[in-house]
Amino acid sequence: MQHENVIRANEIIGNDVVKALQRRGFGAEYVPTAEEALKRVLEIIPEGATVGIPGTITARDIGALDALKERGNTVYQHWGKMSNEERREARFKENTAEVFLTSANALTRDGIIINIDGTGNRVAGMAWGNGLVLFVIGLNKLAFNLEDGLKRARSATIPNAIRQNVETACVKSGHCVNCSAAGNDDSMCRAILILEQAVKGRKYHVIVIGEDLGY
Repeated sequence: MQHENVIRANEIIGNDVVKALQRRGFGAEYVPTAEEALKRVLEIIPEGATVGIPGTITARDIGALDALKERGNTVYQHWGKMSNEERREARFKENTAEVFLTSANALTRDGIIINIDGTGNRVAGMAWGNGLVLFVIGLNKLAFNLEDGLKRARSATIPNAIRQNVETACVKSGHCVNCSAAGNDDSMCRAILILEQAVKGRKYHVIVIGEDLGY
């Protein structure tokens, strides 16, 4: 359980980041817990809306996937046992759903959202798609500036590669070795999206959560 001083500090930091996001054109709010984040997700996403959930641990950590399904929303996601063709089709449906529910690899103190991707579907859905992009981001993703955010995003590749049983160079070394620059076939860092502002023509909402969620 978090100490009350930590809770208060997280609230101050989280609300400061929310203001920075709002200055960049993002809808944004701070909630202290995963439970409250799930409540807000269910309030923001209309009943009956289609929802695409790409490779995000955070959305699953807060219970959004199961809660949306139980409520009756149609949820598209490409995790689990399926053929390559089924997985490709699921990724397409994720990106064209009415709501794209995702997270971030890093969020800077001044409101820049950073993501790194191996397949490209996740960053594509964040930049362009059918409807609302809804981010759920734990404060553990916070970075001081863009440079630190890029480092933080790359460090998230290690646990992600372990989850997928991919022996990337960073898994073997324990740190980023910039294997993309060497043309490594196992590299999972192939596309980076830096959202400096809300993209024109899209609606964004960011829920900043005062807990450690995802990686």
